[in-house]
Amino acid sequence: MNIEFVNILDVDEEAIELVRNWRNSKKVSQYMFTNHHINKEEHQRWIEKLKTSDTGKAWVIKYDGKPIGLVQLSNIDYINKTTEWGFYIADDSVRGKGIGATSLYKLIEFIFDEMKFEKMRTMVLENNPVALELYKKFGFKKEGELEEKLERNEKQIDVLLMSLHKDEWENVKPNLNL
Repeated sequence: MNIEFVNILDVDEEAIELVRNWRNSKKVSQYMFTNHHINKEEHQRWIEKLKTSDTGKAWVIKYDGKPIGLVQLSNIDYINKTTEWGFYIADDSVRGKGIGATSLYKLIEFIFDEMKFEKMRTMVLENNPVALELYKKFGFKKEGELEEKLERNEKQIDVLLMSLHKDEWENVKPNLNL
């Protein structure tokens, strides 16, 4: 499967705007911790911050050369060898093809093999069963949940904290059929 991560700082303005449009789409924002509308100025501030940040990175996910989603690291801690991460596949035409799983595999390998980190964490909304199942399949374990709930469609939603340790990944990896 031809999937690559391209640093968002190396893509053109059209791709940067595409990422903003994805992030503002209901199909993506409904599963995000913050779901307000992101205007061009806020998006540009995020891009500018990435240019000087040691604790954040973002890549456009490309499948066969076509932008289809985004993967991001935040709160990168080089001393304790931990990071938080998130990703989404925004292009409906590639859903159901295993691209999300392949992208997550590639991200985990990058974090543990290239960055030499020991732990990765994510937050996932309880109303995102597809992500929850994928993360569990890859060995992520629930660490807890935020005390504060999010409101979505007039319902209170739990935010689950999940993590994966490098040694747990080494045990799960051989059993994945990717």
